[in-house]
Amino acid sequence: MIKLHGYPLSNYYNMVKFALIEKNIDFEDVIAVPRQGEISRNKSPLGQIPFIDTDQGSLSDTMVILGYLETIKPEPALLPKDTYEAAKVWQVCKVLELNIELQARRHFGELFWGGARNESAVTDARTLLEKGLYALSQLGSFDPYLCGAFSIADIYAAHTFIYAGPACQKVYGWDIVAEVKGLQHTIDKTNARKAGAMVAADQKAALNTYQ
Repeated sequence: MIKLHGYPLSNYYNMVKFALIEKNIDFEDVIAVPRQGEISRNKSPLGQIPFIDTDQGSLSDTMVILGYLETIKPEPALLPKDTYEAAKVWQVCKVLELNIELQARRHFGELFWGGARNESAVTDARTLLEKGLYALSQLGSFDPYLCGAFSIADIYAAHTFIYAGPACQKVYGWDIVAEVKGLQHTIDKTNARKAGAMVAADQKAALNTYQ
């Protein structure tokens, strides 16, 4: 059985958990919080979550894990069968990861911990966010999901904007979800799925405890 290491406040952990539930893969939750020194560098060389234990060994990095899950259990599919369309899904995921989540994360200290504003990131991050949102609007069809059929891209989007949205609202007064026509609808549809509702409930409970 797969063991999933991480905790429900982590959006990347929640992406993997969403996929495991969506694909009906049996797994065991193992709570691991990086700042508490609970991460084995033998299993996650960068000391990051999530990571998984498999019968063959451990894997880390969300995108790597999601690709692995799709390989070991192709149905229900979270990637299109067509190789080009599947590559487009991964392209969307990279935009979400590098141009939106990673940039908004530079402001998480202010959002979650009341830290000082990262002034050096304000302008740079916004420029990259604008590029990412434009790319997302060009790459997505949003009919009815981000890339047409429900896919890994929708899981990525829902759990990217769950924190990126509030962070940009706080720092810039900017509703980044509204910048992309159709995005809110696809996020809502994703969160309304059985797996989405389960993951969201766990995330909300963990957030309430944290606060």
